Amino acid sequence: MIGRLGGYIVRAYPPAFYILFMLSWAIGLTALFVSVDSRVTAWRPGAELLVTSVTLVIDMLLLRALDDLRDRDYDLEHNPGRALPSGAVRVADLLALVGAGAVVLLALNAWRGGALLVLVAHLGYAAVVILVDQLFGWPKGERLLLSLAVNLPIQPLLSLYVYAGFLREHDLTPSRQGIVAVAAVTLSGLCLEFGRKVTRHPGKGERTYVTTLGTPGTTAVAVSLAAAATLVVLAILRPWNTDSAVYGWGWIVVVPAVLPVAAAYLFSRGRPRWPALPTLAYLPAAYCSFIAVGWLTKGAVL
Repeated sequence: MIGRLGGYIVRAYPPAFYILFMLSWAIGLTALFVSVDSRVTAWRPGAELLVTSVTLVIDMLLLRALDDLRDRDYDLEHNPGRALPSGAVRVADLLALVGAGAVVLLALNAWRGGALLVLVAHLGYAAVVILVDQLFGWPKGERLLLSLAVNLPIQPLLSLYVYAGFLREHDLTPSRQGIVAVAAVTLSGLCLEFGRKVTRHPGKGERTYVTTLGTPGTTAVAVSLAAAATLVVLAILRPWNTDSAVYGWGWIVVVPAVLPVAAAYLFSRGRPRWPALPTLAYLPAAYCSFIAVGWLTKGAVL
């Protein structure tokens, strides 16, 4: 089993990408919370952020395994080369991975109060979604917009977990700006969700929003989500305001929005899909821009 799971991780959860991505999520989102909270005057990452970062890396692996379990029938027909339908890993292996991983996450966060509660809500909701899908086949995989609505809370709950860790580390209570920051990165995540499924000619049975919204509509939604996310972040950072702690530097967060715009442009020039590089790089780039703003304005010398 260990060998099969090792091979599964390499194929379905390439560490070179996912570890860096999840670290950027944990650190970048924390940096955004630091930047928008006037109660924090100096930022020195500590043990709380380390636990949060490790948790996100493990958590995304478990979500990937759950997603593969849910989609195994679809993948058997449309993506037979993936680990589960190809037989490289078994259902029992992934169930064991999810069970053991959940225990590790709960043990790792047992002492974290509110962060633990949010993590339990996140894991519990994800488990219920998968259970309902397996028992009742709802929602149907081809009903992408409904599936999106059902799955949507999973991402903001994980971002709220990061926020709870930030609040604990600085002994703070929640603020409006922090909640809005969670909403902003949720919009960014939705941009990735729509953008990676933009295609000019959907394959037979392919699950893409193009079948519902059309190619121009899906492209417009993806670009609009990136624009909305950027505007929301700017609204809470206020980099134009000389009284803002991130005055001037806050404009850095605009740069990553160029990536989905570039993807849409290249697609308009004849690409069959949104190009993978700018599409997948957008979200990590956004988090890295938050790190830059947070460290340049409130970073403390270690």
